[in-house]
Amino acid sequence: MYDNPSTVTFQFGNHDFGAGAAALSFKLPKGKSGRLIDVGVMNISEAFTATTTPAYVRVGTGLDPDAYAQLSCGTTAIGDTVNTVDDTDAIIDAQLPADTQIEVALVAPTGGTPAGIGTAFVVVEVY
Repeated sequence: MYDNPSTVTFQFGNHDFGAGAAALSFKLPKGKSGRLIDVGVMNISEAFTATTTPAYVRVGTGLDPDAYAQLSCGTTAIGDTVNTVDDTDAIIDAQLPADTQIEVALVAPTGGTPAGIGTAFVVVEVY
């Protein structure tokens, strides 16, 4: 049973974090605000490294890339999912404004041999 019909998941394609960063975005429906519920990476097909710094999924604005969230992917294994259950302080400001483009940055890990492949997602309650 679907308990909350106003919940939307923005799922981004499979990304090779080890190969570099990606800049993505989404918008809520016109006039609608939102509450950020979850951020994560699923369908991990290559383990994430974090030799110097981990990979991140940042949710923010053009001026503040992590205004709403910064999820650390850590050293997540193949077949796992990493989300706000694993990084409990990832959500910085859950309130997403209406009529605004929300930026999602996929940030590569650094040091050693950067690696990590998975599908990033953002879950928003729209109201």
